[in-house]
Amino acid sequence: MLKGLYTSALSLAVLDKRQEVAANNLANSNTTGYKKETVVSGSFPDMLLYRLDDPPVTGNLPPVVGKLAMGVQLTDIATDFSKGTQIPTGNPLQYAMNGEGYFTVITPAGERYTRNGEFNLTPEGVLSTADGFPVLGKNGEIIVTEGEISVDSSGTVFAGGKEIDSLRIVTISGPSSKEGASLFSAENPEEMENPNIIQGSIEQSNADSITEMVNMIEIMRAYEANQKILQTQDSTLDKAVNDIGRV
Repeated sequence: MLKGLYTSALSLAVLDKRQEVAANNLANSNTTGYKKETVVSGSFPDMLLYRLDDPPVTGNLPPVVGKLAMGVQLTDIATDFSKGTQIPTGNPLQYAMNGEGYFTVITPAGERYTRNGEFNLTPEGVLSTADGFPVLGKNGEIIVTEGEISVDSSGTVFAGGKEIDSLRIVTISGPSSKEGASLFSAENPEEMENPNIIQGSIEQSNADSITEMVNMIEIMRAYEANQKILQTQDSTLDKAVNDIGRV
């Protein structure tokens, strides 16, 4: 009986995290460059049951009854790095990548990487993200002092028709961790020599709002079912303790 309570409670904890992740995906379905997340769950290690009151049959071990599953647990929260839909904007300060690669930006915590190419120019002419983080080129911060900015497909930056730098585009092959809506940290990123940059376009979120709403409905129904199971088990346990115990 108590095992059933523990199993349902563990399931509720996983469902609660799934609901949190789905809600975050839904909230960022319109965030440029956002990569959706998925909860990965698995079972606890099975317990091997023995008939302790019986004489041993193999060595000093009593007969084996079988295995007992202890319920589900949260294993990981995985990021889906699939590409989002590209849409043209006509804005010369917005960029998308037709393939692999990440823009490099500098934050107070160090270098971070993003697919969000929705940039702007500060009053000082520094190419920056919407959060104010400078975008890095191969020579450091990209500063546009005069002329209109343009970027070719290889990532070379021009201002007033003159080449001033090249966007520092990297690939991430090792472990990475997500920070905020669209920033990633990674160890030992590798620079790309010929990225396919598209000026005047952005990459949309790869989280679909309708899919995430359906997921939230399914999670809520599963949550309600587990609540009813808990209530039923609690009621049965109450009868066993208070009613049967008096007989």
